[in-house]
Amino acid sequence: MSPTLRVPFTLPLACVVVLSSSGCLRDLWADALPHFPDTDSTTSTAGSSGCAEVDACATGSSSEASITEASQTATGEGTSAATTGDGASEGSGSGDEESDSGDEEALPVEVEVFLSPSPMLAVGEVHVSIATSRPVASIDVYKNDAPLVIGAAPTSPVHVLEVMSDDAPGDGVHTIRAVAHAADGGSGEAEKELLIDVQPGGTDVWPPYVKAGPINGFTGATLRKNGIDTAGFFETNQGIEAVALRIDGTTGLPEGEPILLGPVAVTGGGRGPAIAAAGDATFVAWTQASGPTTRWAVSRVMFGEGKGPTWSGPLKTTVHALAVAGDKLVLAGALATGPDTHDLWVWWLSSETGEVVASRSFAATAAEDPPNMYDEVARGVAIVGDEVVVVGERTTRDLNNIAVRRMVVLRHSLDGEPLGEWTSPGEQLDEDAGLAVAPLRAGGFVVVGWGRDKQSIRQVMTRWFSAEGAPIAVRIEPTPSNDAIGFAVGEDREGKIVIAGARQQPQTDANAWIFAVPGPTGAPAWEVIRNGPGHGPDEAAGLAVDAWGYTYAVGSEFDALQPRAFALRLYP
Repeated sequence: MSPTLRVPFTLPLACVVVLSSSGCLRDLWADALPHFPDTDSTTSTAGSSGCAEVDACATGSSSEASITEASQTATGEGTSAATTGDGASEGSGSGDEESDSGDEEALPVEVEVFLSPSPMLAVGEVHVSIATSRPVASIDVYKNDAPLVIGAAPTSPVHVLEVMSDDAPGDGVHTIRAVAHAADGGSGEAEKELLIDVQPGGTDVWPPYVKAGPINGFTGATLRKNGIDTAGFFETNQGIEAVALRIDGTTGLPEGEPILLGPVAVTGGGRGPAIAAAGDATFVAWTQASGPTTRWAVSRVMFGEGKGPTWSGPLKTTVHALAVAGDKLVLAGALATGPDTHDLWVWWLSSETGEVVASRSFAATAAEDPPNMYDEVARGVAIVGDEVVVVGERTTRDLNNIAVRRMVVLRHSLDGEPLGEWTSPGEQLDEDAGLAVAPLRAGGFVVVGWGRDKQSIRQVMTRWFSAEGAPIAVRIEPTPSNDAIGFAVGEDREGKIVIAGARQQPQTDANAWIFAVPGPTGAPAWEVIRNGPGHGPDEAAGLAVDAWGYTYAVGSEFDALQPRAFALRLYP
């Protein structure tokens, strides 16, 4: 006697389950009809309407008879009838002990693999989803022969495969295989090919936005929704003014018109205007002229609504960097103490009213600098965990009692309480300075700026710091015949450090320089040189890196002796 198949659900009257001794199972679902209670408990036959022919699956000799089983009662009391090929009936009622035989075969599981997106043409996530013909308990997913996930719950997606560059997991065709396991021991598998073709890092996502006109340059960029908000400077009949402009991340084109904010006294990489975003609001800080001196200014911008209130700081102040810490704005800059000398200052403002709620200064002690002629300036600021980290430069003296400029790093609480300070010892080059700082996902932060030997040219210098503010690594880009400086820094999703700045190439022309390094050692992963159509100080002054690792770089370049703004979006 061939084994009797038990199905884990109630079959319609009009459908017959057919299982030959060779194990061929007819499709249970394709021909199933809607179920209606049958008070006569009539057993359907192979010739019933809506069912396939019984012998379509039969194989072997006539002695290997097919077995069909179907029953239904109006009261829910199960009645089983097994009909042999010659019409004879074996077994009856719910008490049939033979029906509990251990020879039952589990239903097979049909599996289909879905990959989204496929092919994969850019950095991002590939969702691996699995469809099965019946419920399963777990799913294993493999890439080629390597397991991606074992024993995953049957959710959608079952697994998310991260494509981060052309190196991980690698360009080319990959086979994604899924094996589904049902609770009753049934299983099935399927596979699908995934093509990965990621663009080389540093190539343009969209054509560079170059503004030939009143906008002379961008000096800062911040991510907000799908795109960037930029700050820069704008030439008007009344002089240079600070400007804010929104750029769409998909098209690379401006959204709306530029918003003029007010007169600007100083501009450029490391000097501002600076920009930061908080929710739907964007804040721009710049240094404005005030009689014979300067003072910092901050304005709130709502793109689509225009300029909001503008708040001003004390006389003789400048601002070079801006960050948002909760409901406060953090301004980093300086207070002039004499010709070309400053004390470093940091201000905390209410983002609603512009009221200064805290401020901190940093300068050499009276014992070190009795006439207060040393220069200390803040250039960059970032929120690192629950701290405000400010970087800049200060005058100090080396072992030979010669005045040199050195990088300074100041750490504060979010409310402005000092937590620590560090000054570069000049262990590799005589002088160095920090112009920008960015947090690292693994903890700590990274600072970029410049370093040089006394009376020599500058080279881009990058330093890594632990979460406690201790220096742990330093990197110098070798540009022996070209003066170079880093103005902005960020980390992409692979952990590469992206730097924006400028370098002389050739020596009579400075060009914008954007590049990515894998860490303290190793050759740059990619680089982009922006050489404007005319000779002049081209520079990449601002940077923003989104969650996918795409880099937005903004700056200015010369054309016909006039600067013009540019914005790029680059593949990681």
